[in-house]
Amino acid sequence: MAKRASIPKPTDETGSPPPPLNEMLAATAPPALTIADLKSDLTNRRLHTPRGAKMLQESIEQVGAARSIVIDEDNEILAGNGVAEAAVEAGLTKLQIIETDGKTLVAVRRIGLSPEEKRALAIYDNRTGELSKWDADQLMDDRLHKLPLRPFFDEAELKKHMREQSAKEAVVKELDTSGVDDKFWIAIRGPLKSQAVALDKLKLVMQEVEGVEVELGLVADMPAAKEDDW
Repeated sequence: MAKRASIPKPTDETGSPPPPLNEMLAATAPPALTIADLKSDLTNRRLHTPRGAKMLQESIEQVGAARSIVIDEDNEILAGNGVAEAAVEAGLTKLQIIETDGKTLVAVRRIGLSPEEKRALAIYDNRTGELSKWDADQLMDDRLHKLPLRPFFDEAELKKHMREQSAKEAVVKELDTSGVDDKFWIAIRGPLKSQAVALDKLKLVMQEVEGVEVELGLVADMPAAKEDDW
């Protein structure tokens, strides 16, 4: 029986066989994204306090990244802006992307953690969430543009956030009052059981202020206060 002719293996211009398919695909794949390639959400409605941001960074430095973030097709962060910022501050650059349609729960499995690190990770995860606040300005902007908020907040919660947006921190300006002879008084209200403690603390604090005396008076000695002032 005649031998079947073998099919010659393909070669490149140099006569060498081509690289394996996986190497060819890797060579033509786009470069991997890094955390720096992500875009922050400019309308993020949740803000981390300075302490919360610091604790997020500390958690990544101590036990590594744990909570995943969510991005869209354009690499804009939908959830996890604070985590991404803290990761950069902690020196992380690598990014692993898992594409999903939302019908599969993505679990991050951390390995190599000691029992103490597992406990710290769990507390960090919950505590950093507490150390954040809603951006009342952005919520107000949503409301002005008639974007729905009721699925996420009830009416009482919305009113609270609107009050926070409207409230401005009082700024005390130093004025030259050297030529003024008028006197001032400060009213302090509280439960009667705290009277003695409050008086002692006030005297201790004010003893360094020249010309200021702290003494106990009666409510009748003060101007009438409106109910809204309480």
